[in-house]
Amino acid sequence: MRIIYTTTLALCVALVALAIPSTAGAQTRRRGGAAKPSTRPQAASAAARQAVPLPVSDAVLAVDLRRLLTEAVPRALAADPARLSAVNADIELFKARTGIDARAFDTLTAGVRLTNPSPGVTKIDHMVAIAHGTFRPDVLVAAARLAAPDKFREVKHAGKSVYVISLNDQLKLFGLLKLRVGDLALAVLDTSTLAVGEPEAVRATIDAQAGRGRVDADLLNFARSPNDLILFAGNVPPSLTAGLDLGTAELNTAVASVRRLSGAIEVTPAGYQMQTTLRTLNATDAKSLGETLEALKQVAPMLISMSGERGRFAKKAVESLRIATQGNEVQLRLELAQADLAALLRML
Repeated sequence: MRIIYTTTLALCVALVALAIPSTAGAQTRRRGGAAKPSTRPQAASAAARQAVPLPVSDAVLAVDLRRLLTEAVPRALAADPARLSAVNADIELFKARTGIDARAFDTLTAGVRLTNPSPGVTKIDHMVAIAHGTFRPDVLVAAARLAAPDKFREVKHAGKSVYVISLNDQLKLFGLLKLRVGDLALAVLDTSTLAVGEPEAVRATIDAQAGRGRVDADLLNFARSPNDLILFAGNVPPSLTAGLDLGTAELNTAVASVRRLSGAIEVTPAGYQMQTTLRTLNATDAKSLGETLEALKQVAPMLISMSGERGRFAKKAVESLRIATQGNEVQLRLELAQADLAALLRML
């Protein structure tokens, strides 16, 4: 989720950061003309959105987990067996530590809250992931108990069992989302749905399932495409961009005007496409942001001083970026060829 905020908060930041030094912060903080306005399918119905009992969140991420693990990741890492092996090892490690097999689930929807522990500092926490798939709840709980017999306890919340594992370690949630874990909680919401995350967030998910404290429906108002692998949306509080230094005052001001972002990563015949919409306070801010990004895109190739694979990737990415402004939104689109994605993964 941190990656979504720091690299998606303007695809330009993700790309230009490859070429221009920046201090964007960490967790605590078709060839041719311009891109056309989005023609993605209409959003899912409110009833469908409410089917995911996500608690109040400031940012959400939805993943087609089965396709990601069985198709996209093997495809992207076909030429890098060592990296593919490392991904599989992360999945197995998560299973060994928690008893949860990521491959047993079809979809994953995650939410986080943004807090301000001190002025100018934004912290991402209250993370919870809701996984939907086919599993036996009794077997899963037994496996979790066996995985950490001395660090496993059961508590009750609103009539449901919440199982808490004291890990106190860095772990990749479902083998994908890297985070520092103290206590990891899990709760079986029904026979096909599991909530995993920070104990407070899992309890909030149980409440949300009962209709109390659900996420803002607009954040789940995804415009879905059959090829989507990852969908994301989030609010951008002023504290997140306070003190941001992206190389120029104009870019700093333009990015600071963004108040919400949303987008998707989808499969294409040639590779992948990432689309992002940045919503600003008003049309004037959007126009300024779009013009700043266009100007930056024009000069970025001349500022790329890196050599080798990293330099080649940065130049291709900048050339591929398409920018369009519509009302108070700036739409960004990046085409990523299969070979380029493999190169990117090797650099991470």
